[in-house]
Amino acid sequence: MALMLAGRVVEVKGDEAVVDVEGQFKEAKLDFIKDVKPGDYVMIYYGIILEKVSEEEARKTLEHCSYHHEQRVEMTFSWLKT
Repeated sequence: MALMLAGRVVEVKGDEAVVDVEGQFKEAKLDFIKDVKPGDYVMIYYGIILEKVSEEEARKTLEHCSYHHEQRVEMTFSWLKT
């Protein structure tokens, strides 16, 4: 399952941008959109920036992501002997 990420552009380097996604810096390609600059909020899918969005829309996207920092998933594994 892939999630749409949202974040704020920190730096643009050629055909890539560094995006701050809740404190994690991710590199994303600028294959589909070229007029991105530091301070812009963007949507990222599979490491590619698809569109610029408002700060509010970026925040709403992060609130709905399953990995959001306020949600925790606990997994327990057990080995079965047969």
